[in-house]
Amino acid sequence: MMRLLLTTFCFLPLLFSCKSTQYTPKNYKGSQIIAGSSGGVTGMMKEYILLDNGHLFLSKGLTGEWKEVRKLKKSKTREIFKKAEILGLSTVKFKHPGNMTYYLNLKQPPRSNEIKWGESGISPPEGISEFYNYLLSNF
Repeated sequence: MMRLLLTTFCFLPLLFSCKSTQYTPKNYKGSQIIAGSSGGVTGMMKEYILLDNGHLFLSKGLTGEWKEVRKLKKSKTREIFKKAEILGLSTVKFKHPGNMTYYLNLKQPPRSNEIKWGESGISPPEGISEFYNYLLSNF
């Protein structure tokens, strides 16, 4: 009986020390959708990153620190990535930043495609602003 208790106490800390994998935008190997804005008078930046596993991160200010906001349901995450695919986010070429710049970036390693807009008098391609607003309303 004493041997069983001793064995249990030896292995109990090992059981509780196991942690699940912590995903961050920097170490994640899968697809990501990035939606953000920067510039203006203060030069502030606000950026959301949605990983294809549903983890959603936010970085704002000048520090660039990532904080996990929440985890989206699998169905919502699939819906968002499907809309990005239909929109052609991986191939649309558009770079017209302005004083206040908005951007979308689809990362599908090893490829990445970024769209920027904000230049006065130049509108982004059809559907881009709507998709950006759709993302922010879901985040």
